[in-house]
Amino acid sequence: MTIDLTPYDLSKREQQKLIKREKINRAREDWGIWQIKEFSEGTVGHGWAAEFTRAHKNDVFSVLDRTLSNGIHHLAITCLSEVRPSWPEMQRIKDELAGPTATAVEVYPPQAEIVDGANMYHLWVVTTSLPFSLFDNRRSE
Repeated sequence: MTIDLTPYDLSKREQQKLIKREKINRAREDWGIWQIKEFSEGTVGHGWAAEFTRAHKNDVFSVLDRTLSNGIHHLAITCLSEVRPSWPEMQRIKDELAGPTATAVEVYPPQAEIVDGANMYHLWVVTTSLPFSLFDNRRSE
């Protein structure tokens, strides 16, 4: 299956039509079916971005996917309009691509590690439970 992950070669008018359609689809929560594209490591991006080997795309979002050597999945999420995904949208992306029982985190790194070359948002799907949760087992006294 071939999918176009970067429709930026379209005319400005065509891009505007796609952005309008994206806005409608987001409002209706009608994203369409995820399509998957596999590609060889090193064929997308440079540096750490060259490690992506899979992409997921529907009518709203494009998600680059790589698996780190420790098994953690890195999901890099974007959309044509560059509007930041809401919390429920990020939760849905995590549920649909990693599973509803998976735990994912969004990281705010130290200043020296910030990479902000694209309007992308990142989820890290972890393989073990976190040392914290909203539900603390301690009982308040």
